[in-house]
Amino acid sequence: MPNVSGNFKTTRADNLYTKIKMNLKPEQLLINGAEILSTYLSSLDFKFKLIETGHGSGGDFAHGQFFNEDRMIDLHFRWSLGLVSYKINDLILSHEDYIELVDKHGQNKYPNFSDDPLDAFRCLLFDLKELLNDFTEKNAAAFRQKAADKIKDLNKNQVLKSNADKKIYSGDQRLIDQIRTEFKKGNYSQVNKLKIRIQNPELLTATEKRLLEINDEKIKNNR
Repeated sequence: MPNVSGNFKTTRADNLYTKIKMNLKPEQLLINGAEILSTYLSSLDFKFKLIETGHGSGGDFAHGQFFNEDRMIDLHFRWSLGLVSYKINDLILSHEDYIELVDKHGQNKYPNFSDDPLDAFRCLLFDLKELLNDFTEKNAAAFRQKAADKIKDLNKNQVLKSNADKKIYSGDQRLIDQIRTEFKKGNYSQVNKLKIRIQNPELLTATEKRLLEINDEKIKNNR
C-alpha cells in the first residue's frame, strides 16, 4: 500500500487499488478513513458518528465527527478529506489554525497531496498523535486556554483583509497612492480633489487620515 507522503513509485496493483477506492462513495471513504483514525482515537474514548451525507453543487459529500464529551473533531469529505476542524462548545479552530496555535507549523503532514484518498487520513493520524495530542490526550488544555484569543486574531485579520480588498476593488487604494504622491510634491489642492473621490473613507487607516488632516492644514495656512 502507498505510504502517507505520496512520494512513492506506483505499480499496476497500486493504481488499481486507488481506482477502486476512488469509485467508492464519499460516505464509504469517510467511514474507511475513520477506521484508520480509530486505531488511535478509540483507545482515547473518542467515538465516530456519521453526521450527514448528500449531494450538492460540488458533488456527493459526507460529514462525520469524532466526539468525546465536549471535544469534537469534524471531518468533511467530498472528493477527498477537506475541512478538518476542532470544536469545544462555541470555540472552533481549523486544523491549520490549531497547528499554528501549538507552534507546530511546518511539521504537519495534513493537508497532503496524494491520489489515494485514504492517505489524507493517515497524514491526519500522524498530526493527531504527534502534534495535536493536546486535543486528544491532554483534554485540549492549550485549546481551552488559547483558542478564544486565536479566534479573535483570526477574525481581526479577516476584517483587515476584507477591508484591504474593498479598498483595492473600489479604486480607493489607487487614489490613496496618488494622494501620497501629490502630497509629497506639495500639490495640496490636488490631494483635496482626490480625497473627495474616495468611496470608503471609513476604511482609511489612522496614518492616511492624519495625512489628509495635515493636507487640510497646509491648504488653510497657504490661503
